[in-house]
Amino acid sequence: MIHKLIVKGLIRKEFIQIFRDPKMITAIFFIPVMQLIMFGLALTSEVKNIEMVVVSKPSAISREIQARAVASRWFKKVHHVDGVNVLDPSALLTTYKAEAVLVAPAQGFEYALERQNEPIQLLINATNAQRAQQVNAYISQILARVAASHGYQINGPIRLVLDTRILFNPQMSTAAFMVPALMVMTSFIILMIIGSMAITKEKEMGTMEKLISSPASTADILLGKTMPYFFIGLGVISLMLAVGIFGFGIAYRGTIWQLALNGMALAACALSVATLISTVASTQQQAMMGGVLILLPAILLSGVFFPIANIPSVFRWICYLNPLMYACTNFRNIILKGGDYMFFWQYFSILFAMALVLAVSAYKNFKAKLN
Repeated sequence: MIHKLIVKGLIRKEFIQIFRDPKMITAIFFIPVMQLIMFGLALTSEVKNIEMVVVSKPSAISREIQARAVASRWFKKVHHVDGVNVLDPSALLTTYKAEAVLVAPAQGFEYALERQNEPIQLLINATNAQRAQQVNAYISQILARVAASHGYQINGPIRLVLDTRILFNPQMSTAAFMVPALMVMTSFIILMIIGSMAITKEKEMGTMEKLISSPASTADILLGKTMPYFFIGLGVISLMLAVGIFGFGIAYRGTIWQLALNGMALAACALSVATLISTVASTQQQAMMGGVLILLPAILLSGVFFPIANIPSVFRWICYLNPLMYACTNFRNIILKGGDYMFFWQYFSILFAMALVLAVSAYKNFKAKLN
């Protein structure tokens, strides 16, 4: 009974300290929402605003290529360049007047499409290789459609018609892909940094000795210090999901209990890592620096921003030791795909096992330090 009262008192004390500090409230609730809004709006894998110039003598095909490019919303019109009078197309790229230049033969696009052996030149600024590949695909697609609409065939007749259907994210929205990742990344950062600093703060202020000399056990102290942040972490995840659904129009297809279980396992992992950091750090500054050192590789090797399959196999094995990878993948499975049960339980089991191992390690280290 006395242990329950001690834990309740420590939890109450921690909540009072948290909500008494306006900076802490801002860091916990305001910053995650602002990050979600900024990343959701600005961080996109879609290639847009491509400045393309069509260098050709005036013709129906050249005008239609330009019209289709602008109508696709991938490209924007370059008003200060006249494609008819361009003498050196490559100079448009070197002077940053255009990102892509489509150059027809001197006789025009019709001549090239009729003969099939006259090259149509495409110049692309490939400083960003991934963007250049997508620009190439966009322009090739537009050129093929324009040629087909005028009765020309590129590389022979088309024998295959594809009925393409995009599942899980039919609008191809980057926000739908990023919101689950930002839920994982932001909640993990907040819980790990603030949780470790909250424990090391007791060391700096000299109140850890009072806790040690009290009737509270090691488990009581850990529960009292971490449980408030555990609930706050679940609140941050819920808040960011609400912003994603009502702010970005993401269709939530999963169940609440799956989201809650995955969020709890993630919060347990983050707070266990925070406790491990606090056993090594003596000051809040050291705790913050230790958290940053862990966070950078954890985020980069989690599949938050780019697929794990793109990571070289030499380093890919590290991803499978990273709890953020399992949490992020499972959140995307729940939110976008409806939470396939086999997949959910497989990834949740691994995440839960990691949380358990980290929690036991944190408890043993923390107990050893107290002793």
